Amino acid sequence: MLGITRCIMRGASRQPLSSKRGRNHYKGTGSGPMGRHTKRGGYMIEWERVRSFVVPDLTDFKLLPYVSRSTQKTTGAFTAQDYFKKSSAPSTETTSS
Repeated sequence: MLGITRCIMRGASRQPLSSKRGRNHYKGTGSGPMGRHTKRGGYMIEWERVRSFVVPDLTDFKLLPYVSRSTQKTTGAFTAQDYFKKSSAPSTETTSS
């Protein structure tokens, strides 16, 4: 009976394992090392293993960012006060005297 209560008091952690939890746990990025350790304590980067991102050339790109069809068109400059007036309830509008 004592062993069961000890386990209940200790409890099992149901939280995800991160670098802040668990002993000697390093989560990393899942992509592996970019080099190797040398005999004298240094680190040798292997450039063929370094992460690189391929970005396409977006000049003369025809598509525009998505905008919903239900948005209303505005004309002129749109200030923070205009946004507040449109989004707030009529009772909270301020009147200038």
